[in-house]
Amino acid sequence: MSRTPEHILTKLTDANQAGIDMTSPKAVVTFLLAQGEKESILFFYKPNSVEFDFDKFNDAVSEMNERKN
Repeated sequence: MSRTPEHILTKLTDANQAGIDMTSPKAVVTFLLAQGEKESILFFYKPNSVEFDFDKFNDAVSEMNERKN
């Protein structure tokens, strides 16, 4: 079962296919903002906080990479 919502994995795949550096949360967030994906970006923030959850981001990118293989 997926730990990350399917639409988030799709957006990460789109970023990866566009050549975005997937090791850089800033690059991915910038890409998502350019796509108008504000709600998708909020997934990566800690609940009730303005702190970015790097572990959640890295887990989602790992899951996206696992699905690719």
